[in-house]
Amino acid sequence: MASRVHPQTGAAPSGPGRWGGWPGRDAPGRELDSPKRWRDNAGMQDSALPKLGQDDTRPLNQQIADVLRSEIESGRLPPGARVPGENTLMANYGVARWTAREALAVLARAGLITKVPGAGTFVREPRRLERRPRRYRRRSQQAAPFATDVEASNMKPLIEAESACVEATSEIAAALALDVGAAVMCTRYRFLADGKPIQTSVSYEPLSLTAGTDVEVPEEGPLAGAGVVARMDSIGVEIVRVSEEVAIRPPQSDEVVSLSIPEGVHVFDIQRTFFTAERPVETARIVIPGDRYSLVYTFRVTEDDDPVTE
Repeated sequence: MASRVHPQTGAAPSGPGRWGGWPGRDAPGRELDSPKRWRDNAGMQDSALPKLGQDDTRPLNQQIADVLRSEIESGRLPPGARVPGENTLMANYGVARWTAREALAVLARAGLITKVPGAGTFVREPRRLERRPRRYRRRSQQAAPFATDVEASNMKPLIEAESACVEATSEIAAALALDVGAAVMCTRYRFLADGKPIQTSVSYEPLSLTAGTDVEVPEEGPLAGAGVVARMDSIGVEIVRVSEEVAIRPPQSDEVVSLSIPEGVHVFDIQRTFFTAERPVETARIVIPGDRYSLVYTFRVTEDDDPVTE
């Protein structure tokens, strides 16, 4: 940047130094003589914010972030508790609003807190869904694996889906062993648990297999809501193997919006493909924010090149 101004006052820095020279920003470790008190969201008792270390020479936003991080990790600020806001931090530590805001931003980037518009900032719930290979067992495929995962965590699943017939791109054709331009059913999904977006998916199935059947459109007909294995079983297509290639990357701008991804949270990018003994029959690109799911894999130790997962 060519110049800087204070985000609230519009004033230019008053001089050089690590603290930026903003009006109202104090030296490291300074605190009010009588810290104000704040109330957690349970409303049961007041708690004074801990003091900053007198000998700590780090920027104040980092010190304040570490104080709040300690409160969260110790359980004194439990999951779901309201986090002291900018005004409270300014009053307790005698800092400028920019400093308080940056302290909270550090915690948000670490995935420890989340801001709810119109309600405040809260400690993020640590609960994550578990994605295990057993979700692909044939007996569990009468319901979509996502719904099974969510219900196992005592939450309510919701699946949004929209399908359209499209031509296979070179990438999709290669994944499904088709000619470029072959007709495929493309279904775009968004999966939610208790109203919170958890993952998105874009799946492709060859219409040479499903056209004219009850499962041509995945989320319509008598098997709407069933897993891919159960749907293919119903038309005599037996899936025997599934592969998942997992990568981690920053989210794209549209994913940040559709999945409400906090700053600093990366996503799992999973390319999944179902196979019969002869060919691939479905492929999907699945995107999951890293703070929503744990990927849990257990492998049996065998002499085979392709060990069975549990």
